[in-house]
Amino acid sequence: MQETTFKRPYSINGSENFASVNAWLDALYAPLKDEVSQKILLQNLNAGIFSQIFSIQTMQNELGYAFKNKNILINALTQSTFCYEFKELSASSNERLEFVGDSLVNFIVAKILYKSFPELSEGDLSKLRGSLVNEHSLSKLANAISLGENLLLGKGEHKNGGEKKESILADAFEAICAAVYLDSQESTEAVEKIFMAAVELYERASGKKYFALENLENFDSKTQLQELSMAMFQVHPTYKSEESKEGSVSLFKVEIWIGGRKLAEGKGPSKKKLEKQLARVVLDEKRYL
Repeated sequence: MQETTFKRPYSINGSENFASVNAWLDALYAPLKDEVSQKILLQNLNAGIFSQIFSIQTMQNELGYAFKNKNILINALTQSTFCYEFKELSASSNERLEFVGDSLVNFIVAKILYKSFPELSEGDLSKLRGSLVNEHSLSKLANAISLGENLLLGKGEHKNGGEKKESILADAFEAICAAVYLDSQESTEAVEKIFMAAVELYERASGKKYFALENLENFDSKTQLQELSMAMFQVHPTYKSEESKEGSVSLFKVEIWIGGRKLAEGKGPSKKKLEKQLARVVLDEKRYL
């Protein structure tokens, strides 16, 4: 049989492991990959064996949870573009798990906030929860457990760095939470444990508290504009500022740009406050359209 050029991802028969699913995808989508070599890689997409890739094992170690049903784990890591790319595999995407995970994450965060901040009103608790369960915040937890390098993505999404996109990461994190819930016989305690493990990893790496009251201030028009901009244009808004003096008073000129379009500008003594005000103008007046 003709020797193939790829390295098999499994060490069961003495072959070398791939370091990550991302590296496995690199091999799968290699420009010179022949159909036979690609087919062999796809045939090796057996949940029990595939879960032995180093990055998946590391992620489970970091979460402190070892999946009993490897099929649920691989399902949580499978993005819809991969299913579309390889219809013949009849693989299931993580979208249904994401649906369950969204509710689980909201419940767990609500429970923690209720216990941690007895002085907050229902309205402020809702706002604080919103600041912690949006795409931007959940993608931070996904990055903390290196979830991106474990995702099965379609060729286009893989080549375009889909493993770094906040929306994909947040969805996959919710799917992982749902997968733990189902694998643990529907234990919300198990989900809360892996959620907090991700939070601790994030806090250790960033030096910031995840459940912090300052998030209540930050979850405002700027956050909403960022989420909208990412969803519609796949770019973050840019805030350009210049400081000047008018007599003895320091003033800031701030501009908001999305891509190559300037959407708003203004002057004021507080740069942060002005950014929030201008972001609200952009949202209310739908200047992004």
